Amino acid sequence: MPENNTYTEYDNFMGRWSRQVATQFLDWLNARQGLNWLDVGCGVGMLAQSVAKDYAPSSVTGADPLEKSIIAAKQHPNNIGIQFKIGDAQELPFKDTQFDVVVSGLMIKFVPDKTKAIEEMKRVTRPGGIVALYDWDIDSNMNTTRHFWEAVADVIPDHSEDRATTGAPKTEIDSIAKSFDVAGVEEIQQNTISFTTRFRDLDDYWVPITRNSQNVGRFYKTLTAEQRDAVHQRLEYTLPFASDGSISFESRAVAVKGIA
Repeated sequence: MPENNTYTEYDNFMGRWSRQVATQFLDWLNARQGLNWLDVGCGVGMLAQSVAKDYAPSSVTGADPLEKSIIAAKQHPNNIGIQFKIGDAQELPFKDTQFDVVVSGLMIKFVPDKTKAIEEMKRVTRPGGIVALYDWDIDSNMNTTRHFWEAVADVIPDHSEDRATTGAPKTEIDSIAKSFDVAGVEEIQQNTISFTTRFRDLDDYWVPITRNSQNVGRFYKTLTAEQRDAVHQRLEYTLPFASDGSISFESRAVAVKGIA
């Protein structure tokens, strides 16, 4: 079914990264068990899954503006017990002070009015509750897809600028922290999350990163067969291979949290 393909596509591409980040992010929040959680921009439910698995919540709700993501999230057995609802981060379809913890993962860069989204996250959080989010550390070039983009710049530099239109926008973490302050969130803290991702071989890296509807996948579809081969061949030289042919490298995410 197309909806399940949406889940599988994301899981193969970002699942191996996003689960590691979600675990460290939630550990950093240090929230107690038995709370009501909201995951804003939940996608297919990766962060919500981690909450449901490890924090014995009284409820977990996910909201996302994309209907196909919500359908995929509702259908997947990993998400049993989690509620999902279509909703824009800038106008959340929930009552004031409805949740104890409101979180967001890998979402804020896509929101046109980031301050409005954080204001909405605070609005639906009870006084004294937690408001928090994280995203990839793109500013310091420690994002998870950097090797692909570097290969593009090396072999087809004329196309590397197309990333401005097909790539994901950047998240400037200092500006997000300022938006937390403007939104009235208190006791604001920032954190860097570092993790290592491993791949069995080049195919294990290449196939998920190019066959998806995220930023790399969209860009990849614009390339000719010759250009794709050139990027692939460049990665054979530039990826950090181990002696057994496996690949591993460090990536980072940045996080902000505060009290509503």
